Amino acid sequence: MLFKDVIGQHEPKQHLLEIGKTDKIPHSQLFLSQPGAGGLALALAFTQYIVCENKQETDSCGACGACVKAQKMIHPDIHYTYPIIAKKPSPHPSLSTDYIAEWRKAIIDNPYINELEWLQGIGAENKQGNITADEARNIIKGLNLTTFESKYKIQIIWMAEALSKEGNILLKLLEEPPANTVLILIAENQEEILPTILSRCQLIKINKIEDVDLAQALLRKGVPQSNTQHIAYLADGNFNEALKLIHSETHENTRLLTQ
Repeated sequence: MLFKDVIGQHEPKQHLLEIGKTDKIPHSQLFLSQPGAGGLALALAFTQYIVCENKQETDSCGACGACVKAQKMIHPDIHYTYPIIAKKPSPHPSLSTDYIAEWRKAIIDNPYINELEWLQGIGAENKQGNITADEARNIIKGLNLTTFESKYKIQIIWMAEALSKEGNILLKLLEEPPANTVLILIAENQEEILPTILSRCQLIKINKIEDVDLAQALLRKGVPQSNTQHIAYLADGNFNEALKLIHSETHENTRLLTQ
C-alpha cells in the first residue's frame, strides 16, 4: 500500500516517512488507532516503504519487486498476525497462516475492515477471535530466521488486544528482538493492552480522519460531491463506517426508485 492511498493522517505519515529513511527504525511500535482511522493501512504503507528498493521522498516507488510483493501481501519478509478461530478438525494448532488467503483478499479489498467483519468473513459466527500462545511462539520462531530478500524482518500484529495474557510470551522479543527486526502492533483500545507490552513499544497515536480528508476519499470513490460532507460527518472519522453509509444510501435510493 502506498502512503498516498492512506486517507488523511498527515502527521503520522510524515513521522513514519522520516524514520523509514533512516537506519534507526524503532524495533517495537504500537499503532493506537481510532476505529476505521487507518491503523492497518498506515502499517501496510510503512512496511512497504521499509522494503522498497527505490524509496521516493514522500512514498515508496510502488513499482519495484519488493513493492509489488508487499502490495499483494506476499513479501517473504513481511509477516501478519490477526485474530482467528480454531480450524477443526485439525491435528495441529491453528495459526494465522491457516487463513492467509482469506486475509490477503479481505485486506486488499478493504484495509479499513474491522475485527467483526473479518471474523464473520472466516465463518466465526458468534465465536471470539484470539491470538493464541501457539501463535505467539510461532512469531518468535519466524523472526529468528534469516531474511529472504529485505534487510528487515517485519511482523504486523493486527488487533493486538486479542493477545490477552498470551502477550507475555512476546515480552523478550519486544524488548530485545533479533537484529533488523521491526514489530508493529495495531490496537484500538489501549486499556486492553498489557502494560508490560505498552512499556516496550513506541506509541504512535492515530486519530479520527478529518472530515475534509474523508470527504475527498469518498469523492474519489465516485460519491456525488453533494453527499460527501454529509456522509463524512455521520461517519465521524471512520472510513469503514463511511463505506457502510455509502452502501446504505445506495440501497435506500434504489428502494425508493423501485417503489
